[in-house]
Amino acid sequence: MSGTTKKKRDVQAGLLTLRKRMPALENIFDAFGPLVLAQEKAEEVLADWDGYAIPESYAPRFEQGVALLADMELPELGDKYREVFMLMISAVAEGLPALNGQVDGIVAAIGEVENLNDLAKAIWDEDGKLLHSLVEEWQVDEQILAFVGTLALKPFMVRIEPEAAKAIENMSWQKGYCPVCGTFPDLALLRKSGDDNAYLKSHGGQRWLHCSGCGHEWRFKRNTCPWCENEDHEKMRYLQAEERQNERVDICKKCNHYFVTLDTRELVEQPDPRVAPLGLVHLDIKAQEENYQPLAETPWNVL
Repeated sequence: MSGTTKKKRDVQAGLLTLRKRMPALENIFDAFGPLVLAQEKAEEVLADWDGYAIPESYAPRFEQGVALLADMELPELGDKYREVFMLMISAVAEGLPALNGQVDGIVAAIGEVENLNDLAKAIWDEDGKLLHSLVEEWQVDEQILAFVGTLALKPFMVRIEPEAAKAIENMSWQKGYCPVCGTFPDLALLRKSGDDNAYLKSHGGQRWLHCSGCGHEWRFKRNTCPWCENEDHEKMRYLQAEERQNERVDICKKCNHYFVTLDTRELVEQPDPRVAPLGLVHLDIKAQEENYQPLAETPWNVL
């Protein structure tokens, strides 16, 4: 339990640090900080949840690029999904008051619903027909329902991730999407290579990707686009602010996708990847102004 408490403190401290360092983004922290904290609270709620079974790993299939949980059925959520959903929708109401009309309608509607797990199933299976039928039945805003419903599934994936990661730790993965759940990353981190010897160290460092779904991290090739695997350096570029040289947005001109990157090699304190993307929203804006699309859609880069 102490580990969970520490993680929660770290998120709060991370948000406070970002506020002090980047006061110009205060409106972003006000809007999306509650969501990050709600995710942490949901992870506490799910600390003892064990309604899942990790699929058996099969190396040849996995190493061809099929994520471990790709074909996994929706786990047994019990009443936990409703509890987590309410945490998420409360955070949306707090951070995004402009949506309160739609939020109030959803809260009222689901209060009459005995089992909310049909919504979880519609999102897990990407079943648009089922989702639309629930929207029709409940008479609520489809976009907001799907948005909150997706947020409410993420803590379940984070809960599953450690066990899933152990199942694949000795297998090879070369893709730019998550080897655990198949979701694209919301952040890249440049880290020192394992050998810090001045003569042997790779000065380019290692690139690690952080999954926007389950929070898994995996190493990925430098100078390669995670989306289309383009390796032509002439079709890749990056943008950064003059005053913050360790922050940048990597852009692939071949597929028109981008991702934000933090160079952590010279940082005394390593950033929390659950919080760090909020401090890089100015780079999302810069890339989207040039009509590039994010690898992973997150609340702060689409709303």
